[in-house]
Amino acid sequence: MKNWFWLAICLVATGAQAQVDIKKNFVKKSVVVTSFTGGANVSDVLKNDLRLSGSFDIKAAGEPAEYSVSGSADAAGVKCFVTQTATKAVVLGRAYATTGNARATAHIIADDIVQTVTGQRGIAQTKIAFIYSPKRGVKELAVMDYDGFNVRVLTHDGRISGHPRWSPDGRKIAYTSYWKGFPDVLEADLATNQRRVLANFPGVNSGADYSPDGQTIALTLSKDGNPELYTMNAGGGGLRRLTYTKGAESSPTWSPDGQTIAYVSDDRGSPQIYTVNRSGGEPTRLTVSPAYNTEPEWSHPPAGADVKPMLAVTSRVGGNFQVGVYDPGTQAITPKAADGDCTDPTWAPDGHHLVFAKIHGYQSRLYLLDVRTNEQVELPAIAGESSEPAWGSWH
Repeated sequence: MKNWFWLAICLVATGAQAQVDIKKNFVKKSVVVTSFTGGANVSDVLKNDLRLSGSFDIKAAGEPAEYSVSGSADAAGVKCFVTQTATKAVVLGRAYATTGNARATAHIIADDIVQTVTGQRGIAQTKIAFIYSPKRGVKELAVMDYDGFNVRVLTHDGRISGHPRWSPDGRKIAYTSYWKGFPDVLEADLATNQRRVLANFPGVNSGADYSPDGQTIALTLSKDGNPELYTMNAGGGGLRRLTYTKGAESSPTWSPDGQTIAYVSDDRGSPQIYTVNRSGGEPTRLTVSPAYNTEPEWSHPPAGADVKPMLAVTSRVGGNFQVGVYDPGTQAITPKAADGDCTDPTWAPDGHHLVFAKIHGYQSRLYLLDVRTNEQVELPAIAGESSEPAWGSWH
């Protein structure tokens, strides 16, 4: 959601060394998932997980497919078998101890199937943080499973929160909160349910993002006048100012190697995306067109992934916001989600899925997007609005 956060600082950020390397001629694997004996819920969740992975074309029973998935479930656990149709070979056969949670078990099985068939790590066990608005003027921090289920509201301040970002170990979330009437940066510990203040300097404290090693936080502060880009130690102290402009800088995002920080600045007029070395120095402008670019987010795909790092960007085109991917060679942005007001993109740890917000029926909802196919899936709606998602890492 753009409006209230713009009042506090100005916009969002993006990076420099990103590459557009969306896998060309990507072809999904076809699969049939039969109902698990004694475990229909497991097979239903598993089928949805494989669909959301973006790597599988789910076929109906009786249709030809490259793979078939079958299994059974009882009080002792779940057994799953994946068979390659052409060879009749069982490529995955495994028993899973019961967890008392059919959804969680199905997510584990789905990730094993994705790893076995594609060689890439699955996302079914990941989490998404987001801002939940049960009513006008209230925005709380919340977390859910990647598929939109098991929502857990973390704050109950009755105020405005925004811009959640996960620590690399998945244990903490930094976010901006107006819990005391002014924008401070807080950190929520998911294990202890405790919060601590990261930055509460006079003025704006906003847009915190953890470095890839989790040791440093980049954020926007206006304590010296204009909103400028700073870094600080994740444990506190070590404050360093990186930018010195007449405009406003905001929403930093770290490059995958942790050496460069991308951000948004309106120093030359409309907001555009720049980068700066983590130690400071002369910024480099990335985007030129469209005339209004914000909310960049660097992907951090794992070693051996079938995609390279990419930079997602929110652009305003023709009065609407759209999500795209920045090409450093041409300085152009390729639209990926442009059907309505699409904002707040962040990457899954696999490097080819995005979660973003889109206005639907005058309310903000969350959607998943696979940039290889441009397919969108709306996550289950909860009462109220959902916005500003942040996809957590594997842990």
